Amino acid sequence: MDKQTLLSEVNLFEELTKEELMDVDAISEMKRVGKGEVILSPEHPAEHLYILKKGQIRLYRTNQEGKQFTLDILKDGNLFGEASTLTLTDYEMYAEAMTDTYVCLMSREEFQRFMEKYPQITLRLVQLLSSKLNDFYRRSEKIALGEVRERILYLLLMLSEKSGRRHYGWQTVEMKLTHQDIATMIGATRETTSAEISRLKKEGYFKKDQVLSIDAEKAKTHLGLVVT
Repeated sequence: MDKQTLLSEVNLFEELTKEELMDVDAISEMKRVGKGEVILSPEHPAEHLYILKKGQIRLYRTNQEGKQFTLDILKDGNLFGEASTLTLTDYEMYAEAMTDTYVCLMSREEFQRFMEKYPQITLRLVQLLSSKLNDFYRRSEKIALGEVRERILYLLLMLSEKSGRRHYGWQTVEMKLTHQDIATMIGATRETTSAEISRLKKEGYFKKDQVLSIDAEKAKTHLGLVVT
């Protein structure tokens, strides 16, 4: 799939004409990021706007002990990094590719010129940066730094909503994760994580056939989130 086709599938640019997409193509750079590669970190903060074309990006922070706390999982069409004077990812955050991923990079200066040329993009970007985004990150961090049980539920709920399928209230978690993977992503030991997952399964939060599924309504109720 060529870059223009990928660009046309990004929410921010979905209404642009082919000619306008060619402009984006000309000023942006497509980059492949391997699974497990860290794109952003406090040591290497964002200097570009990143447009996630295909794959999944995990945003996380670490505490003083070096434990990781996952705050969000980004999917196709999401933006992160820095654009002009707008910061879409804070400087204390890490961005890691969870799968082989393709991102499009645009410099601050190029994006500023692009917004001036196409003001409708500016409006859509402002909508993305609404107060709901800040509210979301505050809520995410509160849950991410909670007890192990809450961190597991929140992580798997996020993963199921980003790329899973819904069936009679259950949502699948399509990504294959070991207990060690989950433990690393929530800043806990594997032993504690495995024990808590077993308890959550017995209590009806999870079930596993061919893939892991989560009772989304039950998990949201436990976490104090709005059930939809």
